[in-house]
Amino acid sequence: MSASLGEGPGPDTPTECLVFAIIAAALGWLELCWAGDYLEVQEIVRRFSHTTVSNYSILLVAPQLRTLYVGAKDAIFALSLDSIDQHAKMIEWKVPEHQRLSCTMKGKKEAECHNYIRILDFASESHLFVCGTYAFDPQCGFINVASFSGVEHQDTGRGKCPFEPMQRSAAVMADGVLYAATVNNFLGTEPIISRATGTSEERIRTETSVTWLNDPNFVGSTFLRESESGEDDKIYFFFTETAREYDFYEKVKVPRVARVCKGDLGGLKTLQKRWTTFLKTQLICSDPKTRTNFNLLKDVFTLRSDNWTSTIFYGLFSAHRDGGEVSAVCAYSIRDVQKSMSGRFKEFKRDCEKWTSVIASDVPEPRPGTCITNSMKLAGFGSSLTLPDRVLTFVRDHPLMDQPVRPLEHAPLVVQRGAPYHRVAVHRVRSLTGTDYDVLFLGTEDGHLHKAVKIGPTAAIIEDLTLFPEPRPVQNLQLHQSWLYVGSSTDVIQVNTTACEQYGSCHDCILSRDPACAWSRELGACVVHQGQSELLQDITSANISGLCPKEMEAGPVMAEVPVSLGARVVLPCAPPSAWSVCTWQRPSPDAHAYTERRDGLEFTVTAAMLGDYVCQCTEGGVGATAASYSLVWGSGTTSAWQETRRSYSIVTGLVCFLLGLVLGCVGCFFLDWRRRERQQRELINREKNGLDLMQSNTTSCSHEPHTPSSPEDERHPLATTKNGNLNGFPPLYISELDKDQARIFLAGAPLAKCDETSI
Repeated sequence: MSASLGEGPGPDTPTECLVFAIIAAALGWLELCWAGDYLEVQEIVRRFSHTTVSNYSILLVAPQLRTLYVGAKDAIFALSLDSIDQHAKMIEWKVPEHQRLSCTMKGKKEAECHNYIRILDFASESHLFVCGTYAFDPQCGFINVASFSGVEHQDTGRGKCPFEPMQRSAAVMADGVLYAATVNNFLGTEPIISRATGTSEERIRTETSVTWLNDPNFVGSTFLRESESGEDDKIYFFFTETAREYDFYEKVKVPRVARVCKGDLGGLKTLQKRWTTFLKTQLICSDPKTRTNFNLLKDVFTLRSDNWTSTIFYGLFSAHRDGGEVSAVCAYSIRDVQKSMSGRFKEFKRDCEKWTSVIASDVPEPRPGTCITNSMKLAGFGSSLTLPDRVLTFVRDHPLMDQPVRPLEHAPLVVQRGAPYHRVAVHRVRSLTGTDYDVLFLGTEDGHLHKAVKIGPTAAIIEDLTLFPEPRPVQNLQLHQSWLYVGSSTDVIQVNTTACEQYGSCHDCILSRDPACAWSRELGACVVHQGQSELLQDITSANISGLCPKEMEAGPVMAEVPVSLGARVVLPCAPPSAWSVCTWQRPSPDAHAYTERRDGLEFTVTAAMLGDYVCQCTEGGVGATAASYSLVWGSGTTSAWQETRRSYSIVTGLVCFLLGLVLGCVGCFFLDWRRRERQQRELINREKNGLDLMQSNTTSCSHEPHTPSSPEDERHPLATTKNGNLNGFPPLYISELDKDQARIFLAGAPLAKCDETSI
């Protein structure tokens, strides 16, 4: 509203003013609805935000310090892991004013010319390493965690941190050394994966070639210790890039995983200061049921285990299908990734213009891309600097592997239409029987949090939580024990992942299939279990008939629904869980007249539709009535509570509407007054300018000025004469811009010669 009260256009007619007022009233009603949802969210989560700070997008959990570090715009915060809304510490790291002005003068938006924190990780036990965009001039520094007072030893972040706030990048610390995937120049045209810190001899990077990186969009990275000595440790990078191996007319985007060895030092002559172990392969995530290929990687989460060979990568993918975006989650084993990296190489045969796999006899020894381990040292290769040129040349020209990595179960775990998924986090929860289950947390682009449990080959959503009072993307998810920390553009949220008390009965507790929850017969409540034998839980089959006592629960009261002929009606019936199957008992036998939805039954009212409707949901061999309705003609009768609620809603809506109408009218009148005042000032200025033109009758032009013969000619001294000519020259073409201005185009008339005193 405040922006509309400036110099911009406003409503000019009473009709526009009325429309403006009605829109303001509607906005008042919407704000009331959002406020109600916000109060519900406030009761189950904890929030942190600072009045002058936004973009809380980088989260770092430090369990040993019981601290959550948050990177935001122009600031870094230290919050308590137990309660983020208490005892917060803050470091301001702003861009100097002159540098921000220089950034805007280069054509960048003012909102982008700030310092957006993009990297936050531990460089050592005592110091954090932090990098920010710093108004398109990336900078990095260190923070002493003990004092937490400022950023020290500031240095350039080029090659470590992206230039733009919204540009995707990935970075990970491995034994105090930063490995980063970002762009290396201001224009964003030079993508690199590099060892970005350490001595100058240790800093190496990818080759500048589309064979290595072709317009990549970096998503994530992780460090895995794959050997006790550290010689076979690797860093993995995940990204989406334009594929060169597909012979299509249009560019094809494919998801990739690439890896480098931590001990790589580059080559001596060939691949000098470049990776000698850079290999990449394609990730496949496709749904065989719908034949949808999810080719855009959006996020990745590494689920670690006590043994690194059990590591699983959870990838979040998207694809466009039927005019909308569809999201999917695929899981990959580190064993399958290693198998692909140890398989055949792919190459482009120029003689036949075709991509083929390299036969084993054409691969030199030692195998290109292999880490320098003890066995290779015994063979005479002490480091990558001693590798022969034939090996380095081969790995330079063949970074792509032939065999792609396929997901576990050969299908996605979750496929979601509607609001696209934006971030994913996973942890492993042990059930009452000792079996481990993977629990997924999926943040959407409109601010919802979905909780899903992987049971068998698929995962089912068991909870949907609205995190924000208004839709906004989830920007980061971090897990620690039973807490989930969510970063967004406006605040940080702390969510309890084991809210078992929300299940009020034995049936609901068992049917939830939450591996952290179990039913206590002694307490008569759903509790977080610690492996106690006297509790009840059944994750796989949810056999409530054998576990829970028979509960004599009264079914839902039949609600009377008054309808009119031809009305479109939706009768709600929400399934208790993702495994529930709901069926309807309806008066009309015509099945084509009804549309069964996940959340209810939809149909158009006819005379045959009147009667009773009952929704029954069955799960675990037990069924129950979830909802029942009776459709009748006319207004019908409602309970006193419903009448009171309806009256309250009507009164509240009227108050909001009238308040918005008054505010809209006031704004209308104010805008109209400003418009009239501006028009009067412009009219006075035009009249004054017109008088100045009339008084300037002295000129040194070689042609005498035309003598005005009418008031209109006085206002336009260069108007045409009666015979259509201007000072004896061919006619002019006058294009009317408005009633006070005219644009004149000379057609064939020579320019008048004037001296400098007439200008």
